[in-house]
Amino acid sequence: MELADPAPSSALTGLSGALLESRQRWQDFTGLAADLAFETDALGRLSFLWPDRLLGMDAAALLGQPARRLLLHPEPDPFLGRQATRGQQAWFGRMEAESACFSLSLVPLADAAGQFAGLRGIGRNITADLQEMEAQAAALRRGKALETLVRRVRRQVLAPRMLTSTLETLGPALGCSSAAMLEIGVNGHVRAIHRHGAEPTPLFAALAPLLETVAPAFGTGPAGEPLALLPHPNRMMPRYALLAWRQAGARSFDKDDEHLLAAAADLLFVALGNQVLQQELEFQARTDGLTGLLNRRAFLDDLNRRLDRQAMTPEAAECGALLFLDLDNFKPLNDRMGHEAGDAALVAAGRLLRDIVRPTDLVARLGGDEFAAWLEGADSAAATMRAEAICRTALTVLPGLIPGFTLPLTFSIGIAMRATDGCDTPDSLIARADTAMYAAKRHGRNGWRMAPRTTGK
Repeated sequence: MELADPAPSSALTGLSGALLESRQRWQDFTGLAADLAFETDALGRLSFLWPDRLLGMDAAALLGQPARRLLLHPEPDPFLGRQATRGQQAWFGRMEAESACFSLSLVPLADAAGQFAGLRGIGRNITADLQEMEAQAAALRRGKALETLVRRVRRQVLAPRMLTSTLETLGPALGCSSAAMLEIGVNGHVRAIHRHGAEPTPLFAALAPLLETVAPAFGTGPAGEPLALLPHPNRMMPRYALLAWRQAGARSFDKDDEHLLAAAADLLFVALGNQVLQQELEFQARTDGLTGLLNRRAFLDDLNRRLDRQAMTPEAAECGALLFLDLDNFKPLNDRMGHEAGDAALVAAGRLLRDIVRPTDLVARLGGDEFAAWLEGADSAAATMRAEAICRTALTVLPGLIPGFTLPLTFSIGIAMRATDGCDTPDSLIARADTAMYAAKRHGRNGWRMAPRTTGK
C-alpha cells in the first residue's frame, strides 16, 4: 500500500507554528511597549482588546460593546477621533478605586474602498507618573509659599510684626480667608492674641472638641467653614495654637495644606516665643527686681512722655502731682536687723504704694528707701489727700512688720505740683519734691510737705 505524501501536513504544521510564534512575538512586543492594545470597528465597537483583564473588566465580555464603556468619564472620548494621534490622555475604569490614566497612540483603519473602518491603538499606564508629577508640583508650591512666608517674616524686626506677617501670608498661600493665633487658658478659655481677617470668636464653640489634642486637628465651623487648628506641642498653660479657616462652602484642608500650615505654625511659635522673651526682657529692664515697681529709669521715661503730652495741650489749672517718698527709720532697721529685714520692709512699702495708687498713676522705687509716685491729673487737694492716705495706711500696715524692731516705719513725703505753664521736667519735679520731703522729715516725719509752686520761665 502506497503511503500519502506527508508534505502538505508538514507545511500546515509549520505554518501554524509560525503563526503561533508570530502571535507570541506580537504579544511580547506589545507587552514591552504598552499596557493596553485595542481595535474598534467603524461604529466604535471593540473588536479586539488586550490584556484579557483590564482594571477589573473582562476583555472578552467587552468585545462588540462600544469602546466608550472603558472610560471612567465620558469626556474626553478618544474613540471619536479619525486621525492618527499620540499622547492623548484618558482615564479608564468603572470606579475611582479601580481606575488608571492611559497615554494613547491611535491610528485610523480603512477598508478596501478607503472608508473609515475603525481605530487601532495602544496605551501606556501613566497614573504613577501623574501622581509623581502632582507630588512634585505640590512640593514646589509648598516650597515657594514657604519661601514667601520666611522672606516676609525676616523683613520684620519686632516679634508682633513677625506674627502679623505670617498670618497675612496664609491667605494667598493657602486660600484662607482668615487666621489667628489663639491663647488657650484654664477651663478651655480661648482668646485671639493676634489675627488677620475676620473675628474668630464665632468659631470658638466649634473648636471645643479640638482643643485637647496636640496634633493638627480639622473641623467645620457653624456655617460650614473648613477649620484647621495646629496647637503648640507644649501643654503648659497658657497653650497656643494657630487657627486658619476658609469661607463657608470652600474646599477642606488637604495633606498639602497641612504641610504648609505646620511650617507656618512653627514660624509663628518661634515668633511668639521671641515676643514673650522681648516682653520679659522689657519687663526686667523697667522693673525693680525687689518690689516689682517701676525702676528709676522707666519711671523717668514714662513721666517724661506724659509731661510732653500735657505740654502739647496746656491747661491753666494744675494737672498732675509728683510725690517723693522716703521710708523713715530704714537705715536703723538695716543696721540692727540686717538686709533681709530691710528687704522685707521695702517689699511691704512697695505693696502699700501699689495698692493705694490708681491704674493711671505711676509708682516706682527710685533706689534704696526712696520711692516716687506720679498722680495723673491730680490737683493740690487730691495730692495732699493721697499723701495723707499713704501716711495713715503706713501706720497700720508697717508697724510690727519686723519682730523686735520698735522704731516706727513711716513715710516722709514731698509733693511737687506740675507748673501751670508746662515747663517742668521729671528732674525738676523730683528735685522740688525731694526738698519738700526733707522738710517733712525735719518736722517729725510721718507726714507731707508741699513744695513751693513755680510760675515758669
